[in-house]
Amino acid sequence: MFEAIFKELEQALPEMLAVAVVAEDGIEIETSLRTPIPHEVMSAELNGILRTLGRFQREQDLGRIQEVTIRTEKENLLLFSLTEGLFVLVVTASSQATGKARYEVQRRAHLFIELLS
Repeated sequence: MFEAIFKELEQALPEMLAVAVVAEDGIEIETSLRTPIPHEVMSAELNGILRTLGRFQREQDLGRIQEVTIRTEKENLLLFSLTEGLFVLVVTASSQATGKARYEVQRRAHLFIELLS
């Protein structure tokens, strides 16, 4: 379903390792991998982080979480909210600029949402 969008992201982000559309329960709807990584574990574990952030957001009345970026020595993990309960997970090499990854996903967010409608 998202194959064309995933392909565009791969071309735009040469150091992208994986991209997935993930439901709020941590289950991946569709994934594209460039390299074997534990993407399913990442999706499931990041779900816990999102739930914690969601509680914080509600307690502080901050509005819906739009994105979360985690930079590590080896990889960048970027989560982007598409709709209530659906996210795009992008995993890049740590050398990939997170700003470029954010820009490229945000440029295509409306395409993800259209396909989900």
